[in-house]
Amino acid sequence: METTQIKEEFYIRRLFDDDVPLFVDATKYARHGFPYELSAKKALKATCAVRLDSEVVAFSLRNYTARQAEKEVENVGTGTADGAGTRNQLRLRMPRKTLHVLNERARALAVVLGDDVIVELDDTLYVLRLSRTGSDGELMLVGKLRARSEGGYDRTEIGADDADFELPITGVRLRVFLRSPIRDRILAYGFSGYLTRKPGEMETVTRATALALNNLIGLATFRMLSGLHRVDVPPRPSGAAARQRGPEERVLFDVPVLLFTEDEVPAARGRVDAEIDLDRIDPVTGGLQVHLGEGDKLEWNPAVAGTVNFASYEQVLVETTASLVHSILGDDTVRDMAYDIMLADLGEDAVAKLRAATTSLPGLLAAKPSQARVRQAEPATGSTAAV
Repeated sequence: METTQIKEEFYIRRLFDDDVPLFVDATKYARHGFPYELSAKKALKATCAVRLDSEVVAFSLRNYTARQAEKEVENVGTGTADGAGTRNQLRLRMPRKTLHVLNERARALAVVLGDDVIVELDDTLYVLRLSRTGSDGELMLVGKLRARSEGGYDRTEIGADDADFELPITGVRLRVFLRSPIRDRILAYGFSGYLTRKPGEMETVTRATALALNNLIGLATFRMLSGLHRVDVPPRPSGAAARQRGPEERVLFDVPVLLFTEDEVPAARGRVDAEIDLDRIDPVTGGLQVHLGEGDKLEWNPAVAGTVNFASYEQVLVETTASLVHSILGDDTVRDMAYDIMLADLGEDAVAKLRAATTSLPGLLAAKPSQARVRQAEPATGSTAAV
């Protein structure tokens, strides 16, 4: 009787000197329980376990956000006599149960796999056609599979529309199954982590699969067996709105303002509604993005009616409010928050800091359409024109 030869490998995708992330072989560390040292916690980008046998090659990849890497990597003292120095160490574990499940699932799907790609997402099986042009691949959703109670699968064809789904807060988990065109093996790939969009936004099965495959192509074992060097990523689905947050989840505040025309004529006084965007950063500065709205707390001077409106002041007020919040929090804190917002990894402690920073802004904003500055608040006189 033939004995199945099983081989296990373990890789880390990490940064070297803030360069492009690369996979490095860490099999001996995972096999023997040795700690793997990193130059910095943020150097950890992903881990990937591999199990190879005579029928299936299984890959289990986990992507890490900056916050997850911070929690996963230990900061361990070196134990030197003077107590100085620490090391960033990662404890590795071969996820044999996950690899076993991937292996068994691949064997069960082998009879219906053919030359297509089967993707499992939220207990639903999708069939995608993989078109190859050299080492480039392009995916198209063509059907679904449904397990029959008596065994086997029924296939339902899908038209031109792609299947979409809402990205979960905990990250995407999907499995991809395809045959190697190079060797007689089924490639079974389990992906866990975040893609390019934020939780609550809409994504399509085809895009998610393409992005997940591109995450693994950097590993030579998969690249060589799949024959793929790149998978085309379709455009983002239109009309994909961010998850709507309740008031208790948002950072809402108001900003006291004095508005003047360019000729120094008082225009309005009161407060404008403000919010820190917890889903997107400022696309130009990379800092916190502030949204302002006129609301119903501004009193306008009738003498300037029709000559100026809130839109004339919005940009300078946004920029000055953002600068004010940044100065309260500090550059390092704002930078860390911006990365967390960008990666959909902003924690409750950071939201609490934002609320504290925006609860009582110092002074008020005196603005003309061309500029704004912070000045000490003045007592209300009861007359808008007196500002």
